[in-house]
Amino acid sequence: MSLTSLSHHDVFKKKGLQPISRFRAVVYTVIANLPWLQHDDYVLAPVNLFDSICMKHLISAYELSEISVFQKLILFKPPEERTVFELETIEWMFAIGFKFFHLCPIEIKMALIRRATYKCYGPGRWILKQGHLSTNMYLIVKGHVVITEDVLNSVTKLMDNTELCKLKEKKSFGESAVMFNTCRTNSVQSLSTVELISISKNDFTDIIKDNLQLQWNANAIAIKNSSYFKHLSLMELNKCSTISFIKTFKENDYVLGKGLGDIDCAHFVLEGEISLIQCLKIKRIVNRYGNVRFKLKKNSEKLNKTKYTDIHVDTCTFLSDSCFNIGENMADKEFITTDIKETKCLCVPHWFMAETEKLKCWEFVKLDLNHIIPSKDQVFSKLYRS
Repeated sequence: MSLTSLSHHDVFKKKGLQPISRFRAVVYTVIANLPWLQHDDYVLAPVNLFDSICMKHLISAYELSEISVFQKLILFKPPEERTVFELETIEWMFAIGFKFFHLCPIEIKMALIRRATYKCYGPGRWILKQGHLSTNMYLIVKGHVVITEDVLNSVTKLMDNTELCKLKEKKSFGESAVMFNTCRTNSVQSLSTVELISISKNDFTDIIKDNLQLQWNANAIAIKNSSYFKHLSLMELNKCSTISFIKTFKENDYVLGKGLGDIDCAHFVLEGEISLIQCLKIKRIVNRYGNVRFKLKKNSEKLNKTKYTDIHVDTCTFLSDSCFNIGENMADKEFITTDIKETKCLCVPHWFMAETEKLKCWEFVKLDLNHIIPSKDQVFSKLYRS
């Protein structure tokens, strides 16, 4: 990257602009980007060292999962001039912010990052307005925004502006309207100086939508056929289908447990069978008369590895239209597919279930699962005390 590509010389050379207009354009550009320019150490760097400083900061930010000014500058470069390495250093940011991103193959991800742009808004600016047509979706790089909704007051018959929530760094907004080509249902206003990554509706349609449409349709069919989601509205169904995914497992495949697998998603079995394996820590005790008894380690007891042995017990089997990992107790539990050739699960993020009012019934389902699935004490009693 050369310093000339970041200068404002091109503004002065542009035909059709009067000198005073050129000067104003440069000043406005500097003011708009001042919040993220003023605190970086590259300002005093010699021109011939700029490339090495840029590469150093890109690698450092990539390793620390932090966004630097140099990564923001990537989004100012013309799309064809962005290198593969530069795209890879900001790929994690898209994956965290946009929920649909992990569904895309790598070549689609790179094409989308290549076309993304950077935008900056001052405090108190309206970024999206309720009722307007969708043109972009956004990912917050820095700053905070508030999401509001105009609601009709039944008494005054006037529209009241109601605050729904606040969003901070690494959160996204505006996806649903772009994905489904609908009008904005909420308004978004900046609370501070806000730096955003923007993806236009045209780029999304050209690059991603056709590639994801088949997956969304399959997700929507699975969700409609599930008894757990029958009360969702059309908008909630569309949103759920875009953020969820169907995962396929082979026989005797590891699904979930010990921090492995999609631990932040509830799992709904569509096809096949999944066994719940519970890990019991057992100690064999022989008294002075030669009698043998077994003791189950309690959670509050300190573990002595020389005395306890791990025993894995197949506790129960989850069949089609059952669910697990929706918030029930998951301690010392592992989920593994049975000998059936193929098992499919619909994975729905926990945050969607928590924020969707019509899915508050999950609290009752959690109670049922904790009640129906045998506890470690019950399994131990059946094995060693019967």
